[in-house]
Amino acid sequence: MKKSPSLRSYSMDASAQPQVFINFRGAELRHSFIGHLKKAFERNGINFFIDTNEQKGLNQKVFFKRIEESKIALAIFSPRYTESRWCLDELVKMKECMEANKLVIVPIFYKVTPYTIQGLMGDFGDKLRELVKYVDDVREKKWTEALKYASTIIGINYDGKRYGIGFVNHKR
Repeated sequence: MKKSPSLRSYSMDASAQPQVFINFRGAELRHSFIGHLKKAFERNGINFFIDTNEQKGLNQKVFFKRIEESKIALAIFSPRYTESRWCLDELVKMKECMEANKLVIVPIFYKVTPYTIQGLMGDFGDKLRELVKYVDDVREKKWTEALKYASTIIGINYDGKRYGIGFVNHKR
């Protein structure tokens, strides 16, 4: 497995461009887990980028630029992650940046396991199989490779058995 450095190993400069890119899918995460994560980052002076920081209707290239400006990307895999072309395209970009040693991906397995992602199993895999019906083979291959790549990186597991705020604030 690929090892990911700790978030604490990076110095966050408040005047710099966004340092942590947050990649996730779903309003249920946005209004719970992501909200707690944002507050924790703000409390600790960590620069981060989340899509609500940009105006609606922007081209995805703007988000790719934000990924390139970041030092760390959190890929928050959830059961609904593979419903989103945007999430998957961002993950492909994150993988490219990590392979070029320009970014560190920290996967957070939110109510899914790395094994589920690697094997594209259950609802996670079913949603991807439904989505790839509408894309070309090249894009499908990139998505699948990026998912498998990111799922082999040592990450953080959240099984949903404790409140999101407690998980985010938990000292490791």
